[in-house]
Amino acid sequence: MSEYQQIMDIDSVMPFVVGFATQGLLSAFQLWLALAFIGSGLINLLRQRDIQWLRYLGATTNINSGLKMKLAVVQLLLGSALLLPLFYSLSYFVLLIAFVGVAVFIFYFENLPFKDGTNTGKLTRMGFVVFALLGAVYTGYDQHDPISNMKTFAVDVNEWRPKEQVWQDKYDVNAPKVGDMAPQFTLLSSEGTSKKSLTDFLGKKPVVLFLGANSCPVFSHGMQDINSLHEKYKDRVNFVGVYVSEPHATDEWPLATNDFMKMVRNTSEHPVAIDIKQHQVFEQRRWAAMRLKNNLLSTDIPLLVDGMDNNVNNTWVGRPARLYLLSAGGTVLYNPGKGPYSFNPSLLEPILEEYLEGESLKIAQAQTK
Repeated sequence: MSEYQQIMDIDSVMPFVVGFATQGLLSAFQLWLALAFIGSGLINLLRQRDIQWLRYLGATTNINSGLKMKLAVVQLLLGSALLLPLFYSLSYFVLLIAFVGVAVFIFYFENLPFKDGTNTGKLTRMGFVVFALLGAVYTGYDQHDPISNMKTFAVDVNEWRPKEQVWQDKYDVNAPKVGDMAPQFTLLSSEGTSKKSLTDFLGKKPVVLFLGANSCPVFSHGMQDINSLHEKYKDRVNFVGVYVSEPHATDEWPLATNDFMKMVRNTSEHPVAIDIKQHQVFEQRRWAAMRLKNNLLSTDIPLLVDGMDNNVNNTWVGRPARLYLLSAGGTVLYNPGKGPYSFNPSLLEPILEEYLEGESLKIAQAQTK
């Protein structure tokens, strides 16, 4: 088995993939509308004759000369308003008016007498109307236009993903590998009533150790598989979790930065938390851990809370999600790699079966001697 695998369950992030892809598609439509209107406006402004082949692409240039200048100004204003969010922040109300203005302009254009009596590109322009109305609905609901939201998303990814990778690469060099003895730790339980050490779970049974936080969608989604495995193997395997710092805290790298993405999360009923700030004191972390345990984790599975020094997180490279299998003697048997791409508890079952069968065989052989 290779040490580092790409085994993440795509279902764990699918709602967010669909949500961000939808925003990306709408931002592409917004850019297309902006460029189409600016292009048509410039042609109407600078040329007496339109470029005929552009009509098939929906260009609104086949206009009598008396209206060309006036409509060109309107087109340039609408197109510029839709394009400006790439560079500057505009009130969402301005963008909402611009989207509606595009649809109104095209309907107005369709009722004008055309310069040469032909009306080509109408289907494309009706597509513009649909895209403009979609953009208007999105902007009105979210109070941000698609381009502004995608720009925010791109800035967050560009800032925080490299930091996450640098941190993982720095600490993963010394993270427990298959065959290593598990580093020991003692942490407070999420209930805040007792401290538990890793050694408390070793000795007689192997241990499934999982680390992560509720703001990681892969980790949160994986708790249902952890619960299923626990229900099946709880008599033969110990399960223990460690809650670490938030990978998608609202004040660092939020997963749902706008109302549209919050709606995507809520309608998909995804268990990830999108409302937790980064923990500044231990009680905030313990509260987040307790909430995850109450909502997503079996009551029989202990969940411990990493200290504010993040020592366990740094030692085991638990953020944003990590999974290990330890032998009863404390040897690392399974470490698929850095999360979230290597976190998939559903694939642990055959590994558990293989280990338990091997241990049973050892016991049987010892009894026959």
